[in-house]
Amino acid sequence: MNPAIAAERKDLADLPVSPLEYAHQKYFVQKVPVSEALVGVPRLDALVALCADKRVLHVGCVDWPITDLKRSLHLQLDAHCTLDGFDIHDDAFELMRPHLKGQLFSDWADVKGEYDIVLVPEVMEHVPDVQGFLRQLGAVNAAQYIITVPDAYSCFRRHFDYSSGAQTFVEVVHPDHNCWYTPYTLANVIRKYTPWQVDGMFFFNGMSLLAVASRMEAGAEVAEP
Repeated sequence: MNPAIAAERKDLADLPVSPLEYAHQKYFVQKVPVSEALVGVPRLDALVALCADKRVLHVGCVDWPITDLKRSLHLQLDAHCTLDGFDIHDDAFELMRPHLKGQLFSDWADVKGEYDIVLVPEVMEHVPDVQGFLRQLGAVNAAQYIITVPDAYSCFRRHFDYSSGAQTFVEVVHPDHNCWYTPYTLANVIRKYTPWQVDGMFFFNGMSLLAVASRMEAGAEVAEP
């Protein structure tokens, strides 16, 4: 056996094993690498570092339902990259346009540019048709996709409670959200509904997951997590 491979297997064998792996059938135990590299990094700082000097399409750019120009992620990113925006809620476009260099779109058919990154922050939990939405993202001429979603694991202690006496479940969540994601379910919908490979996943912003995905080269296979 190659000494490097043997050393790698020894390192893996020495890693801690979750008790869940012994408590459930192997078929149901899903393992996804998730990095802590962005833990404690402010949201804007992390996204600026990822997008700086790139051509970026920001999906969900109006911060619906409240567009606050002083807190707008789109306006803050505009100073650091070549930035266009997409949002189906186009009522705020006229408010935003005087402060921007790039274009704003509300129809996918109008998105014809070439981008380094499609940035999709805290959007996918809102969409009614995840498969269709990912297909639309995939139609954009882009090399890489950065998607963030609220993470049920990170939010568990602060966002969920059950009062047995009242038989009432209390959930702190945006009223328009359709679901919570986890590392596995986020990686799974990307794997099922796109031809992309997941290059990395990170705990992000104290409550979310950030996935970096890219188009696979012809003939390439997605690496199992």
